[in-house]
Amino acid sequence: TKGWHANIMYFFGHTQPESFMDFFQCLTERASCRAFLPQEVSRNVLEKIITSANQSPSYMNSQPWEVLAVGGKTRERLVHKLLEKAANQAEPEPDLPFPVQWPETTGRRATDHRMRRWRALGIDSEDQSRIRDQFLANFRFYDAPWVLFVGVERTLTSWPIFDLGSFVHALLLSAHAEGLGACPQAAPLSYPDVIRTELGISDRLLLVLAIPLGYPDWEAPANSYRSSRKELSEYVRFFED
Repeated sequence: TKGWHANIMYFFGHTQPESFMDFFQCLTERASCRAFLPQEVSRNVLEKIITSANQSPSYMNSQPWEVLAVGGKTRERLVHKLLEKAANQAEPEPDLPFPVQWPETTGRRATDHRMRRWRALGIDSEDQSRIRDQFLANFRFYDAPWVLFVGVERTLTSWPIFDLGSFVHALLLSAHAEGLGACPQAAPLSYPDVIRTELGISDRLLLVLAIPLGYPDWEAPANSYRSSRKELSEYVRFFED
């Protein structure tokens, strides 16, 4: 009743609902989680988050996203097989090619992000052993109890990737609002055929991202890191005259 009354009052110009402030707090506080507690996430909570993200806008309401939710023993088998590939340095064959060349400013931000993360973890940039361990943690999904693979139909044009990005962002915000942590990952998609074989799916689905999901371990150094954001003046131009 309180929420209904606040919304009515807002539309009549009297006040602003608290939920608006809650949204901005959720947006600014969300961060990628790379260390999880062993605590299980219930199926009900998982479905609530995914259903909420399904409110995302899409071109012509096409809703092109598909989700593969993997947990339990299936996740354990998949981790074992992906780790084996990664540890043996098998050649990556992602469905969506990884960037190989960045514009200067974009590349500089990516490099700065990587180096700052290593410093937060106490990893020296010359310590190849620890860097390798950190890389392989990707293929364990940072020990999250669930991982969600998201993708789109392979025959679609590149436009639905934009819609998928909208869905993923909503998913990340929904998880944070529910007290969970998540992290969009590209590395595990280095070996999409391993994922397809283990889950018994065809190559009809273009696999784009993996999203580990679980309750954050706030004591872990990995979760103390916060990535930087560029200034408004670096990416917005106003035209008013």
